[in-house]
Amino acid sequence: MAKVQHLKSFLPKEHQLVTHFVEHALASIDNLVEQQREFNAAQALYGDKINGSEVRVFNETVAQVKAALLQTLEKTAEDLSHKGDKHWTAHFKDGVE
Repeated sequence: MAKVQHLKSFLPKEHQLVTHFVEHALASIDNLVEQQREFNAAQALYGDKINGSEVRVFNETVAQVKAALLQTLEKTAEDLSHKGDKHWTAHFKDGVE
């Protein structure tokens, strides 16, 4: 969340709402990870064997999704900060407004 706050400081006030979306999305992902951890723990208590490679793949995928969200926010912040700059090549051709 520190990176989101850092990027928020670069955005004008009228565009800072996008950082709230990313914060909420990351919190939702963290809640999903916690639910999955609790589910795995409950299964283990009932004697079910937990497949470690499946857990690892799940955690790696979650990390990739979170990184992609942060990267998209970073690109959005860059495009917004260079708005009107004719020498800037935008990350998003359809705009960020």
